[in-house]
Amino acid sequence: MSVGRRAYDLMRGYVNREWDRIKGVEFESAERELQEALELPRQEERSVSLPPDETILLDRQLRASKILGVPVNAPFADIQKAFDRLKKRSDGSNFPSGSPEAAQAIEIQRRVQWAYGVLTEGMDVTERRFRSLEI
Repeated sequence: MSVGRRAYDLMRGYVNREWDRIKGVEFESAERELQEALELPRQEERSVSLPPDETILLDRQLRASKILGVPVNAPFADIQKAFDRLKKRSDGSNFPSGSPEAAQAIEIQRRVQWAYGVLTEGMDVTERRFRSLEI
């Protein structure tokens, strides 16, 4: 075996090992981030008592904003950006079919879809439809 081939094989092994390590760290970070986003937000104490309908609406919006990682009153562009990022990251086709990770990704996508719907339901339809268009 030539010296060049040997060096190539050693470097390829090193790069593959480091690549696997980086993917593992990235996967752990992504999993931790998604788990934090899925946890129920703690009930904040309110000094002003709200009517029951407003309290339920506020709780839904707090939970949805926690899932997407945006403020409750975030602009549509920020909500859409967070939605697209999480949807792409938790795509079921990124995982082997039938695996527990794929099932978890589908559940995460379902929650992300719900959160997007909750945060955009009060927005103007024309703003949602035409906000991303440039003239």
